[in-house]
Amino acid sequence: MERKIMRQLLYWRDKSVKKPLLLQGARQVGKTYLLKQFGKDHFTACHYFDLEEQKDVLSNIFEGSSLDPKVIVDKLSFVSGKVIDTENDILILDEIQAVPRALTALKYFCQDMPQLAVAAAGSNLGVATSSEPFPVGKVECLTLLPLNFEEFLAGTGEILSLKFLDSFHGGQIDSVYHQKLFEQLKTYFVTGGLPEVVQEYANNKEAPLIAFRAARELQQQLLLHYESDFSKYSGSTNSRHIERVFKAIPSQLSRFQERKSKKFKFKDVISKGYRSYEDLADPIDWLIKAGLALKVNINQHPSLPIKAGAVENSFKLFLFDIGLLGAMNNLSPESIMLYDYGTYKGYFAENFILQELYSYGISNIVTWVGRTSEIEFVAEIDNQIIPIEVKAGVNTKAKSLQAFIDKYKPFYSIKFSGNRYGRDHHRKIDNYPLYMVSKFPELSKGLSKNARIPRR
Repeated sequence: MERKIMRQLLYWRDKSVKKPLLLQGARQVGKTYLLKQFGKDHFTACHYFDLEEQKDVLSNIFEGSSLDPKVIVDKLSFVSGKVIDTENDILILDEIQAVPRALTALKYFCQDMPQLAVAAAGSNLGVATSSEPFPVGKVECLTLLPLNFEEFLAGTGEILSLKFLDSFHGGQIDSVYHQKLFEQLKTYFVTGGLPEVVQEYANNKEAPLIAFRAARELQQQLLLHYESDFSKYSGSTNSRHIERVFKAIPSQLSRFQERKSKKFKFKDVISKGYRSYEDLADPIDWLIKAGLALKVNINQHPSLPIKAGAVENSFKLFLFDIGLLGAMNNLSPESIMLYDYGTYKGYFAENFILQELYSYGISNIVTWVGRTSEIEFVAEIDNQIIPIEVKAGVNTKAKSLQAFIDKYKPFYSIKFSGNRYGRDHHRKIDNYPLYMVSKFPELSKGLSKNARIPRR
C-alpha cells in the first residue's frame, strides 16, 4: 500500500550523510511492510533481520563486548549468507526493542559507518521501555500512523476518488462526487486504517457484507493482541489498569458528546478508590507512548503557544484508529454505513478528524471550553490559532464557533461536517466536508490576512 511517509524515507535515502533511521509506531500500522518495500524498490539489496524472531541467533552479535559496526556487519553477513555492501545496500533491523543493545549500536553506526543506510523499526513502547539508553542525536526518528483516508482510497483501488480530491482547489462539489466520497468515508469508518484490516476489506470488497464482517473479525483479534502487549511491555505500570483505561475511551467520548462531561472523568474507570489524575497518570501516559491513544488537553484561554495554557489533568482521550473504535463499541458495519448510530456519530467524526490532522503533521492541538461553548479542536498552524469545529451531519449551526470568533478574532475558522465545501467570506469560515482534511489548511490560507493573534 502506498504510504505518504515514503517521501520522507526517500529524502532520508538521498542524504549524503545519513543517521540511522528509527521508524516507530503502534503495532500493526505497517512498519515492517513499509521498510521492506522501501528497501526492495530503492536500494541495490535489502538485508532484513527480525531481532524478535531471530533473537537466539542475533542477540549474541549485539550483546558482545564490541559494538563496532564493521564487526556487526560482518557477522550479520555471515548469518544471512549475503555480503552487505555498505555503500549501496540497506540494513533493516526489525523489532529492535527485542535486543536492547541493538538500539545502542545505532549510535556507533552513526559515528563510524555513516555511509551505510541503516533502518530500524520498533514499537513505541518497546523502544521507550528499553533497558539501554536512547541514542539521542544519533538517529533520525519517523513515526508511522494508521492509513489516513487518502491512503485508504489508494489501498482499496479508489483511484478516481483520489484524483478528485487531489485536483480539487475550491468551488462547488457536484452531488455525485459528494455522495460517493461520503460513502467511501463511511466505509473507512468501518475498516479504519490498520493495513491488514484494509487489505482484508480490499480482498473481499466486491461482496461488502463479507468484507465488513472479515474486517470486524480481524479487528477483534487485533484488540486481543494489543491487550496482550499491555502485560508484555507495561513494566511497573499495572497492566489491568492500562486495559481498563483503554476500554474506557469510547464511553468517555460518549459522555463528552452527550454533554455529560467536558473532560476525561477519572472516577471508577479502574475501580473505587482511584478518583484523580495522579491515580491514572501512568496508564494514560503508557497508552499515549504506545501510540494507542491521542490526548487533547483543554485550554480555556487559548493563546500562542497553544499548549502553554493547557491544563495537564483536564483533557480528552481519543483512540488511534477509527475502525477499532467501532469494534470496541460493537457497532455493526451496517449501522455505520446507514449513518444511523445516534450520538456516536458525533464523537466518531471528532476521532476521525483528529486522526486525519495528526496524519498531516498537525498535532499542536487543544480543546477550547468556554462558559457555555466548546470548540472540538483549536490548532496552532503557521503561528496562528485556528478553531476547528466538527459536525457529523448537515445541521451545522455553529454558535460555539461564532462565540470563539467574537472573542479571539482568529485569522480564519474551519468547520468539518457532512455538507459540501463552501466559504463564508464575511465570517471567514471555511466549510469542509469530513472527507476533505487533505485539502486543509492549504485552501484556507488566503481566507484572511488581517487578524489579531492573541499572545501570552
